[in-house]
Amino acid sequence: MVVNLDILIFENFIVNFFILFITAQTLRLKLCTKLAVLASALASCYVITKLLPSLRFFTLVPFKIAVPLLIILITFRKKSVVFNIKATVIYMLYSMLLAGMCCFILFSSPSVNGFWGFIIFTYKKLFLSVMIIYIIINRLIIYIKERKEITQLIYLVDIFINKNKKSVRAFLDTGNELREPATNLPVIIVDSYVFKEIDFTNFDIFYIPYRVVDGTLGRLQGFIPDYITINVGGEVLKRNVVVACCKNDLSDLKDYQALLSRGII
Repeated sequence: MVVNLDILIFENFIVNFFILFITAQTLRLKLCTKLAVLASALASCYVITKLLPSLRFFTLVPFKIAVPLLIILITFRKKSVVFNIKATVIYMLYSMLLAGMCCFILFSSPSVNGFWGFIIFTYKKLFLSVMIIYIIINRLIIYIKERKEITQLIYLVDIFINKNKKSVRAFLDTGNELREPATNLPVIIVDSYVFKEIDFTNFDIFYIPYRVVDGTLGRLQGFIPDYITINVGGEVLKRNVVVACCKNDLSDLKDYQALLSRGII
């Protein structure tokens, strides 16, 4: 029997990625695509052990349990033993369920023109197509939902500086409560390129310390503009704030150029 190894590995890659995808959904976790692709690629190579007699040793039960556990460790990067065991069990249950469905369809379908090959080929492509379509549609729905949520939290902000006005789209970061320690004013973080034409020589510079989720400490430089206005549902709000400049792009898709702290609105 001739086996196309590249096709077999690719098919197993899709199946493993699909099982990881629904496992993450069951655990209500966001799947890291890069890690899932890496884990699926490694797992898809495990099928080689079933083809080469010299590697049959790796098809024993301990290895069949160790491989899913390794896949889970690579994909989710969790240190909790309980979580890893739970995720591995869910992954294996989905694998057995999928294999059982394939066997049921295979053995319950009548042969076509006396050849089982046609049935096997048809249902294999059908299952792979369903998996791919499900993943694409699911990711598309999540993307549209996230974009809608982001759009609802974006406000038009005008920054007034010495008779100059700079208009930016600002995202309300509800988890951001950044304030300047000396004045206790809320801080709005703005892409630095917005102020490239403004000379800050005569401005008082404020240093705003911050700490990100992973514990990393940092410090931003900021200044106090005359005032800012925020358009909230047709109502224009006037606020006094500290504007901190950021050299990195705040939005990869250029949806907004500033971040509002929760205390501003």
